[in-house]
Amino acid sequence: MKYLPLIWNGLWRNRARTLFTVSAVTVAFILFGILAGVDAGFAHSLEASRMDRLFADPKFGAPMPISYADQIARVPGVLVVAPRMVLGGYYQDPKNGLGVMCRDVRFFSLRPEILISKEQIQLLERTRTGAAVSVELARKYGWKVGDKIPLNTTTAQMDGNKVWTFDLVAVIDDRDYPGEGGWFLANYKYFDEARLDNKGTITRFLVRISEPGRGAQIGRQIDRLFVNSAAPTRTNSERASTQSGLQFIGDVSYLTRAVLGAVFFMLLCMSGNTMLQSVRERIPEFAALKAMGFPDNAVLWLVIGEAVLLCLIAAAAGLGLSELTIPLVRAAQDWLYILQMPWLAMLEGFGLALVVALISALLPAWRVKQLSVANALGRR
Repeated sequence: MKYLPLIWNGLWRNRARTLFTVSAVTVAFILFGILAGVDAGFAHSLEASRMDRLFADPKFGAPMPISYADQIARVPGVLVVAPRMVLGGYYQDPKNGLGVMCRDVRFFSLRPEILISKEQIQLLERTRTGAAVSVELARKYGWKVGDKIPLNTTTAQMDGNKVWTFDLVAVIDDRDYPGEGGWFLANYKYFDEARLDNKGTITRFLVRISEPGRGAQIGRQIDRLFVNSAAPTRTNSERASTQSGLQFIGDVSYLTRAVLGAVFFMLLCMSGNTMLQSVRERIPEFAALKAMGFPDNAVLWLVIGEAVLLCLIAAAAGLGLSELTIPLVRAAQDWLYILQMPWLAMLEGFGLALVVALISALLPAWRVKQLSVANALGRR
């Protein structure tokens, strides 16, 4: 710590160059933080996906009869089958798109991550037009229990009206994504009785199985039941569905690693160039320090200390700004709620800053350590 004033003064000897380097490295760490948030978010999404939960979806898009549930329930290894239908619409403005999950009471045994009490479930089931929404939606639209929520949709009711009104009876949360999740749950019975077309159909069956390791086998058994029907199914585990979705986007891990590799190379170039120029300009000063009795190792650590301080300042600024940026990005698009900045990513960022600092300072620090006092002062 006694050398900190020397390190600080050396770092800011050329203010313009230091400010430019810190700004550039800060931008690089903002990019690192956002990419780390993307990677961590997708990894968490995959980790939260369950192997004992299967999704039976329409193979060709046609809605499935709800009567499929009884046949699926008889497949060996199946514990619970919960039908689910999504009603798409928007609240007040077309930009406020919402998907209402119309389901029955079995749904909650398939979704234990939804934090809802038994009393709330009973109230939801008793209220024909009842709805339960997540904390995120309630906060976003200012909803509270007792409110009536009208949604504009493309699905007509029996009287031709396409505005569906729900009574908010509960505000719920999500264990995997606290304060987020985007749930809007309603009663399938109300939706099915009131809609004009496609009565008695659904778009997905959620299936819980007793042996997660047999998910693929049980899925094939379910699909064989309806292979010759008008609405064949395609059944996968939630984990497989999540992996498929990520692969559709692309190899997220490979993409983030590739970009982070480019960021690392850029950081090395910028910080290394700054340290080389700084040391080259101050050769006589280092020679003078040696002449006054500073050991070779002490001068070496002065140079390394400057690089470490520069990179840590930039890393703290960049990671802090990315921590502030990610919530804004998530607010822009509802599906981006999976993005996050875990503490592990922050530690990785500071670890990367230390590695970059040590590598970039290695050559100039070694040159200063091997510096000949007589030759350096003589050249001056």
